[in-house]
Amino acid sequence: MHEDVHQPMPLRYISRINVSRQLYSIGLRIFTVSFFFIMLIFCTSCTPKTDTDLHKKDGTQKKDLSCSILFVLGKDFSRYSDIFTYLSEVYTPESLKAQLNIISYSDMTAKTKHPRLSIIAERLAAEPADVLISLGIPEGGARTLRTIKERNPAQHIFSLLPVEEILPLEAYSDIVADFELPDSFTNADRAVNIPAQEVQTLVLCAVTAAEQLEELPDQEPLPRFMRATATATALLKDRGIPAWGGTHYVLQPYKDPELNIRSYNYVILSQPAADGTAQKPDGTPQGAARE
Repeated sequence: MHEDVHQPMPLRYISRINVSRQLYSIGLRIFTVSFFFIMLIFCTSCTPKTDTDLHKKDGTQKKDLSCSILFVLGKDFSRYSDIFTYLSEVYTPESLKAQLNIISYSDMTAKTKHPRLSIIAERLAAEPADVLISLGIPEGGARTLRTIKERNPAQHIFSLLPVEEILPLEAYSDIVADFELPDSFTNADRAVNIPAQEVQTLVLCAVTAAEQLEELPDQEPLPRFMRATATATALLKDRGIPAWGGTHYVLQPYKDPELNIRSYNYVILSQPAADGTAQKPDGTPQGAARE
């Protein structure tokens, strides 16, 4: 019987086998890693978008409205179907739905010929709000604001574009804001002749001021509203929207032409003089609400 004689495998064959095994191992690792990343990308693409993802526009993320607000819309302003457009550009729809409450002129006249302003106090009693913001509150609104302040002295009130007498509104409002209009315009024309983009910007400024109330509680009304205006303008600029529809306005306190007295909390938005500046009553430059 012949014994099987196993000859040692030549070194060159052993080397080839080792190289093949190494190449196989490397290839397997590459395949495993590639498969892992493909599955990771697939799973990520299939993951439902979160609210944060859905509320991004042009790389700018919307934010939640941090305070509750009751809006009261006068007769002419109820016709502005897009009055809250800029709010929708800045804040998430969920927070707007949760934090905004609106009383329209049709709500106030649903059961009576003349607006029933007591509905404002009734709504606040049933659903308290951090800030009450009115646009063109109807005549007699100051009496309602007085009732509201007597019931809750801490209630914040912003009166925008008033058609009511100014002095009573000043007495019960944190801030009264209006555009400077030519003398040929009457109060009845006020809302009709203001472009929608300017009203939308003013609404955003007021909401921004409402959010900033707790940051500098002792700040006077004019610098506080100027600060809010600058913030709102920057928010719109980030979204490619020109504040005030591209019109340049400056903020300054209202000055009674007869008494020559500046108001503490009644601010006027006016277009600057030919040299591009606005003047305070003492002759020094006034701050601007720029685009």
